[in-house]
Amino acid sequence: MSELPIILHQSADFLVLDKPAGWLSIPAREPKPSDRVVSHWVTEITGLQSFVLHRLDRFTSGVMIFALHAEAHRIGNAWFREKKAKKVYQFLAAPPPSKPAIQVRVPVSGKPAQTLFEVMEKIETAFLGRATPLTGRFHQIREHAFEAGFPLLGDRTFKGLPAPRVCLHAYLLETPAGSFTAPLPEDLKALWSTMKHDS
Repeated sequence: MSELPIILHQSADFLVLDKPAGWLSIPAREPKPSDRVVSHWVTEITGLQSFVLHRLDRFTSGVMIFALHAEAHRIGNAWFREKKAKKVYQFLAAPPPSKPAIQVRVPVSGKPAQTLFEVMEKIETAFLGRATPLTGRFHQIREHAFEAGFPLLGDRTFKGLPAPRVCLHAYLLETPAGSFTAPLPEDLKALWSTMKHDS
């Protein structure tokens, strides 16, 4: 999990990248010398002060967008606040649900939350899915997957089956500035391939 972020798009206003699993979005409250921090990396490669518009958990990979100046930060924050930004995730979880699509409406941290889950491919014991969060609560997808009865693989917090990391990937981000995708990373592709082969 030591690979570098991949730049997907860069303009004068925004930088979009594919975050590797294992990297922090922003510095930890108690930073360690070994921490790899995406916001620091963006500043190093651009020479600009960067502003993170949304965060991904340390072991979640995928699309992130940064603003490269204060006005872009204001504009980007408005997209997320006004629900003009859409996010779609891919994940591995177990066991597979009985229906091909499920909507979960369960409050997260006392606030209304809603997630659409869809089965993309499945075996008897697990499945590759797609999650579209219709609200933006902290750990929403992980908590809602647990509530629906199929915790994400590797998610020890929510009783997921063992895996090298939480099997969650930010696949798509649609914004007024463009639509950006990051393909499922090699570690999750390899894990899913092995699971299908062994089933």
